[in-house]
Amino acid sequence: MFTQFKSPTWHVPMSWLTGETKPGSLLWREHLANRERMGHEFKANKVVDSPFSSWSRLQGVLLVTFTFGSWVVSGSICALLLVFGSTATRVGIASYFLMGYLFGPQPFVPGVYDWVGSLEVAKTNGWRLIVVGDDERDAGAGAGDADKDTADTRDTKKETKSSSSSSNPIDCQKKPHLFCSHPHGLFSAGLSLNLVHSASALKRFKAVKIRLLVHWLLVNAFPVIKDWLRALGQMPCDRSTCSNLLKRGESCAIVPGGVREVVWSGRVDVEHLYLSDVFGFVRLAIQCGSPLVPVYTFGESLSMGPDWVPFFGLRRKVSYYLNAPIRFLSITQRWCLPFPNGRLVTVVGRAIDPGPVESKPSRERVKALHATYVEALLAMIEENKEEAGYPTQVTKIV
Repeated sequence: MFTQFKSPTWHVPMSWLTGETKPGSLLWREHLANRERMGHEFKANKVVDSPFSSWSRLQGVLLVTFTFGSWVVSGSICALLLVFGSTATRVGIASYFLMGYLFGPQPFVPGVYDWVGSLEVAKTNGWRLIVVGDDERDAGAGAGDADKDTADTRDTKKETKSSSSSSNPIDCQKKPHLFCSHPHGLFSAGLSLNLVHSASALKRFKAVKIRLLVHWLLVNAFPVIKDWLRALGQMPCDRSTCSNLLKRGESCAIVPGGVREVVWSGRVDVEHLYLSDVFGFVRLAIQCGSPLVPVYTFGESLSMGPDWVPFFGLRRKVSYYLNAPIRFLSITQRWCLPFPNGRLVTVVGRAIDPGPVESKPSRERVKALHATYVEALLAMIEENKEEAGYPTQVTKIV
């Protein structure tokens, strides 16, 4: 039973709970196969699959562990301390929030943002970024570790860059773009680490920064983590905030499926994207004149393990009603840490022009652009799923 509980799989089979061995659990089996493939790539690059393989990698793993771990537990711990803590503890928590109210939220710290991006957490841990229409490809697991490229590899990369031109000219300096990521998973780790907090990815899109917009609780209410995320430039995901950022020339990244899509993560058979009646991001793109960029991460929805909790249909209805996901949550994944498990491959598609700016676009125009976007997203997934290691994946819009 515990033979898989080691690098690169870090998984204890629980087929009697998850149904992961059933004939229809194709998505989960491909996810496990990609974990094995990632392990082989580490060996081929002569890199040990361990946070201690380099100092920069260790820093990145510790930061992600702190961020995602705090993401999950900070709110609960704060609530418990307020209920069961001592008077001094309650006064301390109240003072903390009072200071935040009086002096405002933690401002964005560009130096911290740049430092996190320079760690290239995704690359050093075996993840990949694919840009549709761009011949440049990440070199594989461990490629971000210092001094791992040979002279031949560096020469090949230079030839590739000089002999090919990208047919996906996303230039965030000329116009702010709205990057729309799917699926949500639990942490949207692929979007965050393969794109928003990757210096090499930002360079490919000529972006100084990309603002990641998240649930308002994470940046306004949950203690400690809200200040850390604000320092990284993350903002609450609401129409006003996103519109203001785009209009002042800052590219943004959002997850249109929101928390309702979280409840679909962990399914072992088919990938589900909550998008059928989500039109706000399309309307916003028209109002701001910002191109829509479809982003999809293979492996995201299963990066924190299968969801084995029963009564999915009931949980889904309650989650939709409360706008809060009810699902299994495991924070002991890769290396037994709250670090997403597996080989996450993020694909960035071609930008979709929303057309002329219109403050109050008609319902028909919004629906037409939404249909165009969904069609482009599904086509991008189908065209890249084999290269990403998910050749039989079935994707459904819900």
